[in-house]
Amino acid sequence: MQKKLLLLFILVASILLILTNFYTIKVFYAVKKYISAESQYSKGQKDAAIFLVIYLQTENPVHMQAFKEAIIIPIGDNLARHNLTSNGKQEVTVKWFLIGKNDIADLEDMQWLFKTFHSISFMQKAIAIWADGDPLINKLDALGQHIYNLQKEGKLTTAIKLQYIEDISLITTQLSKNESAFSHVLDKAARDIKVFLQWANILFILFILLLASVFAFRMMDSLSASEKALKATIIELNDANKELEHFSYIASHDLKEPLRMVTSFLSLLHKKYDDKLDETAQSYINFSIDGARRMKKLIDELLKYSKTSVNKLVYENVDLNEVMKEVKINFQDVFGEPGSGLFIEILPKIKANRMQMVQLFQNLIGNAIKYRSGAAPEIRINATTNKTHCILSVKDNGQGIDPDFFNKIFVIFKRLHTDATHSGSGIGLAICKKIVERHGGKIWLESEPGVGSTFFFSIAKQLPLST
Repeated sequence: MQKKLLLLFILVASILLILTNFYTIKVFYAVKKYISAESQYSKGQKDAAIFLVIYLQTENPVHMQAFKEAIIIPIGDNLARHNLTSNGKQEVTVKWFLIGKNDIADLEDMQWLFKTFHSISFMQKAIAIWADGDPLINKLDALGQHIYNLQKEGKLTTAIKLQYIEDISLITTQLSKNESAFSHVLDKAARDIKVFLQWANILFILFILLLASVFAFRMMDSLSASEKALKATIIELNDANKELEHFSYIASHDLKEPLRMVTSFLSLLHKKYDDKLDETAQSYINFSIDGARRMKKLIDELLKYSKTSVNKLVYENVDLNEVMKEVKINFQDVFGEPGSGLFIEILPKIKANRMQMVQLFQNLIGNAIKYRSGAAPEIRINATTNKTHCILSVKDNGQGIDPDFFNKIFVIFKRLHTDATHSGSGIGLAICKKIVERHGGKIWLESEPGVGSTFFFSIAKQLPLST
């Protein structure tokens, strides 16, 4: 539960860190855009003042037109601010901002900053300074219109021109002070935001690192406890394996002895009273003897399987060609038949348990012979390798297996035939599977009924010295 809470705190702190960075950078970016917009505002009013002075000196209407085009820039910014303050329509605000020469890509952030932070100290100061420029811009605009009217009426004397030039200079000076104050407020806000962002990052990261450290220590404690539990489990498993080995001994010795006695006495009974028992009684005795023998065989096979799973294996360098020579001797009577054959490619040397390799090939070849078709058995042994495993195959021309049974045949005691057709216990392929798994591989097959089967198995190239 504590680990889940720590993870939850780490997640929440990480989300807060991301959100803090996102919105702080958004504010910082918008502030910089207002500073950039102020430069357009300043340029517009100064250009307007210059063109108006030139118009006074030349009375050229071209300069009056230039004055009007320049003065509309700060007027547009002022009208955008008025519309934002009164919660006017967004499209109107956008229109005036664009007239104020602002980039359309910046307008969304600029409006968001104004609406969200207009009551915050730095934004209040900036808006107030911005508003202080309204009368001055309006005065400059009105002065330009008045000068234009006087020029049309022919009333612009030298003295009036000089007076208006002085008025324009005073307006420009005051506007420059306002613009400087506006930039100073926003510059300071940008610096404060930068410092805030730095400290917020430091504190959040330290907090996350603290939580992560606590979580790591908890995980280390849990892993340590799990390791102790695993060691205890391994000890218990080893004890269980020893008990299983002991059970295997009992199964092979103590359980077989009563079966031997049952079989012996049933045989004596059958021999002594053969002429006195009817056919039914004799068949019962025969069934009993056969059942006892099959039970003995089953116990022997179970012992083999348990030894395959339990016994400690020692791996060594094994030449599979030598293994096959030994296996082939065990089946020499079969492969002496006309048309039969055991065809073996040159096989690799691998690290394995030699005894289990003999058992593995013997079981697979024995199965191929047992489930042969009408034709003489032909069995082919091949090998390939990849980066991690050696892959071997045992191909036969036998009866084949229905694909529906591919997974079932490797299950212990699972048989596809009865004793009436094929004898066996259903343990052979289960032992093969266990041997392959203990050699770091897997076993599978491809088969077509009536054509034959190919059993594939892999042996890992990297194996421990023992297991």
